[in-house]
Amino acid sequence: MCYIHDMRWMCLFFFAVLLVPLAAAGEIYKHVDEDGNVTYTDEPIEGAERLESPEPESVYRFRTPERLDASGPAEPQEPEAPYQSVRILQPRPEGTVRDNRGIVEVRVGTEPQLRQGHAVEYILDGEVRGDAGPELTRRLTEVHRGEHQIRARIVDGNGETIAESESVTFYMHQASRLHGGGQGSGSGGNDPGGVAFPGN
Repeated sequence: MCYIHDMRWMCLFFFAVLLVPLAAAGEIYKHVDEDGNVTYTDEPIEGAERLESPEPESVYRFRTPERLDASGPAEPQEPEAPYQSVRILQPRPEGTVRDNRGIVEVRVGTEPQLRQGHAVEYILDGEVRGDAGPELTRRLTEVHRGEHQIRARIVDGNGETIAESESVTFYMHQASRLHGGGQGSGSGGNDPGGVAFPGN
């Protein structure tokens, strides 16, 4: 009995070995002759039975698993809080600036402080003066005698307006030959001498 059992296992083993190269070929045929002898081949012969064979291993496609980010999914960022205030600190509202050179120093205050990536534009009488930049103080030139309006706005990296100040009216005083007057520093202080302007 053991001999018969061992022979069965040996037959199964040789059958499996035989199927490996035939499976790689794509098709397997089983033929049984008149004496009961079984033959397996990859060529079709008369009276042979075609067996289903698995797809050759060489045509399998393996997909590389996607690499997982060790840091995990990115947490959504909270939107930045808006600026609570943007103000013109200098010159003072209705103040007079005395400078014969036509220079006025403008100072801006923000709450909270100016954020990284944001810039300030200075607008005098509706015209943007210079390029937007991170400085909160700028000296404007060629400001002629008379009434002027100054305001500032904060823009992002795309030039989109984030916040804007109220417009401040000030007066530029420049000494003339008819009226004496000292040359101011451009700080927006009031001087009792010279031509009278609102705010004097």
